[in-house]
Parts: sequence; C-alpha cells; structure tokens
Amino acid sequence: MRTIIGQLHMKWIRDLDSLYDFLGYVVLRAPDHFPKEDYLRPEEQMTLQKAFYELRTGLDFVEGDFVGKPVKDRLYVLLDESQAAYAAGERHKGAHLLQDLQALVFKK
Repeated sequence: MRTIIGQLHMKWIRDLDSLYDFLGYVVLRAPDHFPKEDYLRPEEQMTLQKAFYELRTGLDFVEGDFVGKPVKDRLYVLLDESQAAYAAGERHKGAHLLQDLQALVFKK
C-alpha cells in the first residue's frame, strides 16, 4: 500500500497482466460506477482520481518495452485526455481513449 492524497491506496497494478485487467476495469466502471468493496475501508474505495493515479503509475511497467520517447509521451497524453473526458462527463470518449492506450501497450 502507498499514500495518495493523504489516504491509503491499495496497489492494483503489479505487472503488465494486471495493467491490462485494470484498464478493462476502468473502461467498464469509470467515471462513477466503481463497486464498493466490502474488504476496503471507505477511504480505500476506488474513485476516478484513484483509478487514473493507478494507471499512471502502472505505465512504469510498459515504459521499458518502448524504444522511442514519442510513444511513451503518447501514452501519458492519452491517459490525460481520457481523464479529462471523464471529468467533463464524456464517458464514451474517455473509454475510447483508454482503449487506444490499451491498443498501443498491448499490440497484437
């Protein structure tokens, strides 16, 4: 666990597999449909702000996989744009931007 904004924060992303899973979780639940987990205290419950903090720190797992700085920068731009879209009430745009990020990270 670590601290975020003066609160305890459970670490959800531990590797690339959990990053993939967490991206899907956020796409399905953001901005305000995160489930209340009975094993978490109220201050530990997932919020939009916490989800994007976790995604931002989770990108540390993929940075080593990319050769060029432009691709790394694009991941953070997509993340910022997605969070802004969700905050502005544009749920579909936010979700599509996260899916674009997912496609860059997990090329098939």
